[in-house]
Amino acid sequence: MHALLRQFLILIFLTMIACPSLHAAQRHIDAKPRVTILVDDSYPPYSYVSNGYLYGIYVEQVKLAARQLSDHYQITLEAIPWKRGVAAMESGEAFALMPPYIHKDKRPYIWPYSVSLGEEAVVAFCNEGITLQNILRRKAGSRPINIGINAGFLILDDELASARERGLIKIWENKDTRSNIRKLAKNRLDCYLNDRLSTVMGIESLQSELQTLDISQFQEVRVVLTRTAHIGYTKENGDKFPYKLDFIEKMNKALQTIQKKSER
Repeated sequence: MHALLRQFLILIFLTMIACPSLHAAQRHIDAKPRVTILVDDSYPPYSYVSNGYLYGIYVEQVKLAARQLSDHYQITLEAIPWKRGVAAMESGEAFALMPPYIHKDKRPYIWPYSVSLGEEAVVAFCNEGITLQNILRRKAGSRPINIGINAGFLILDDELASARERGLIKIWENKDTRSNIRKLAKNRLDCYLNDRLSTVMGIESLQSELQTLDISQFQEVRVVLTRTAHIGYTKENGDKFPYKLDFIEKMNKALQTIQKKSER
């Protein structure tokens, strides 16, 4: 028998042997539920997109946890603008979103939340001469203080919420940290509320772009609140996500394992 023909027949034979196992492996993969977690695409250093890839402190945690769940679930992290992600959760379209703070009353469509991914301090950075201290004592009729926040964020404490109702402050939602810092630098905003670390990193990253930007011109005038960040899950318990409770339990255990290892 010609050597090439013999090799061809051997290949066919080996393929026939391999096919059942390949099909079995494929069936195993297909049997694992596909789980998508939406992720804020512009919240460095916690979650952000750079050169088309998703990075961040929380992203790395969840990626490591996802590897531990790889025998049970096919997990995808999908970058998305925060406000759009929140809207997807509200409509019941999405299964999970990270990294929201816990807002049971304001976001009743998200429940439950994962174990904590980390703690953040939301602070107010203001231009020189502006303060949010004792804001409710500000004279009625005074020009409202213009405050920027990231679109879709819920970060006002009770005092600032009351000040907003009285017209003492005005809230402006902007796309992300960078756009808020630019407006703060150009005095289009008086103050900006956001996580401290995220804001400081945003300022530093923009210094090369805005040559006149000086960190010292922004003053941290107030700690607004301290919150933990999480993976938030849909409250929906119907047929759409039958794996919900099992996934949450396994993901929480995996996250706790990762966190314990990082503390050593």
